[in-house]
Amino acid sequence: MRRTASVAERRDWDRLPISIPFFVRGSNADGEEFLEFATALNLSAGGLLLAARRYLEPGTHISLEIPVTLLNKANLPRSVSLLHATVLRCTPDRQYFLLGLQFEEPLLNQQLGLEATRSRSAGKESSSK
Repeated sequence: MRRTASVAERRDWDRLPISIPFFVRGSNADGEEFLEFATALNLSAGGLLLAARRYLEPGTHISLEIPVTLLNKANLPRSVSLLHATVLRCTPDRQYFLLGLQFEEPLLNQQLGLEATRSRSAGKESSSK
């Protein structure tokens, strides 16, 4: 659900305070690839707040993957299991860094694409009968 825009609030979508583990993949400034386990602290259709042990420069592109065992338990569509995001900010907080991430494509658009694919598949099945 989209919000009405205000000057004080820049977010387009409401945030859900939910804890989700993610594998984070990317490359640092030297081109070295990394894989790290991190936890989302809140999530919206446009991005998430992630607690990680690694500092990432704003502008860094990363991939987020939900661990497979969680996917199997939740019966989520595979398109939701891998997300691509850009680091907007990285703030130190005790022993972690809080990463403000923006998804390359809002989750709502991914879900709508999946539903359209399902509708087309269902239409082909019924027309072939």
